[in-house]
Amino acid sequence: MKSYILSIALAVAVLLAIAALAVSLLTLYGLLQARQAALTSVVETRAALGELEDLTIETSLPLRHEFPVHTQVPFQQEFVLPVQATIPISTVVRVPVEIPVLGTYYVSVPVETQVDVDLQLIIPIDQTFEMDSSVTVDTEVPLQLDVGQMGLNGLLEQVDGALGEIEQVLERPFGGED
Repeated sequence: MKSYILSIALAVAVLLAIAALAVSLLTLYGLLQARQAALTSVVETRAALGELEDLTIETSLPLRHEFPVHTQVPFQQEFVLPVQATIPISTVVRVPVEIPVLGTYYVSVPVETQVDVDLQLIIPIDQTFEMDSSVTVDTEVPLQLDVGQMGLNGLLEQVDGALGEIEQVLERPFGGED
């Protein structure tokens, strides 16, 4: 009976060892797949970083704002107003005539004439106007950014170097040769 129990225990131990080996192999396969996916991602990221220096970003920035305007505008100007007219005069004027012995005698004198007027009136204006308003700006400003001219070269080189080290570790996880 002891040998029978020992045989069953040995069979169970072998089955457990085989199951543990299978789980370990599956885990190792999954880890190798994850390492390969990480390596592919690092290689693609480094390639994208290499192209980033030549990249130009084109976008537009919406600008919607209301600007208050408070100002005083001085206005000094002289306007010349030409006046050209003919003014008709038709009236009767009583003129006192002094006759010595008889005294003052009033004579009615009819006046019929035309007076030509040719003037230039100068009208000076010296005024300060106050403006209190607002100006609404609603537009889009186009932006064009050259990544190579933004001063990111040092940072991009550092990131590329760090990714290069990660790539080497993923290619040779134990530091050995290929």
